[in-house]
Amino acid sequence: MSSTVPVDHILKYLNTTTGREKLYRTIQYFSRFYAWHLFRQGADKATVARWNNLKTALGTGRKLFRLFKPIEFGKGAIAALNVPDDVLRVSGALKQIGYLGYYMLEMFVYLHQIGFITLKNQKKIADTSFKFWAGALIVSILSGLYKLRQVQGRIEMLKRNSKLVKASTSEKDAQRAADLKFQEKTLGKEKQDAVYQLVQDAIDFVIPTSSVGWINADEGLVGIAGTITSIMGAQTQWKKVNGTK
Repeated sequence: MSSTVPVDHILKYLNTTTGREKLYRTIQYFSRFYAWHLFRQGADKATVARWNNLKTALGTGRKLFRLFKPIEFGKGAIAALNVPDDVLRVSGALKQIGYLGYYMLEMFVYLHQIGFITLKNQKKIADTSFKFWAGALIVSILSGLYKLRQVQGRIEMLKRNSKLVKASTSEKDAQRAADLKFQEKTLGKEKQDAVYQLVQDAIDFVIPTSSVGWINADEGLVGIAGTITSIMGAQTQWKKVNGTK
């Protein structure tokens, strides 16, 4: 009976659009890296082309999953305006707008790629979409650093309070100490999530900035970066779906 649990978890994960998209993204960027690796190793053109074709097909197919993403991020931008913290409110809205612009322009690029519409300036639109993505990542990184600083400050405050409470022997303070320990554990999880997202954003930053020529990164580095962040995103989605720690 227990042997069926992993299969059930996998099926549950793959039943989500985000889960499948993350899987395809992982294969796409690994194919990008592996095609570069084969080329560097002097593999024949047919073998390199096979992996490049897989990369291109998955990249185009993934855009279909994301056609209505602009609606999601438009809603997210409005929701961010209700955040009480001024820094998080502005950064949250800007991040959502950045992704909104990226996915909106990507939608037009996809429609051009499948021949539904014709764009005379397709390359310029694609580059602009990558700039929106890079902008969203910059805001996300700055926001993440701000969150991390806030969480760390709250953790330090809890630790100081815990030391004072532990010095007491009253039953009331014993209960308070347990509450503070639980809060510290919760904040520790928030810190871990913030660091995880920061790392993911920083690695992802290689992809759009190399695409528009802001940094000089070869196909191998871009492929590795995309593979790593795809796995990280897949792990996050897995936890959301299956509730595993």
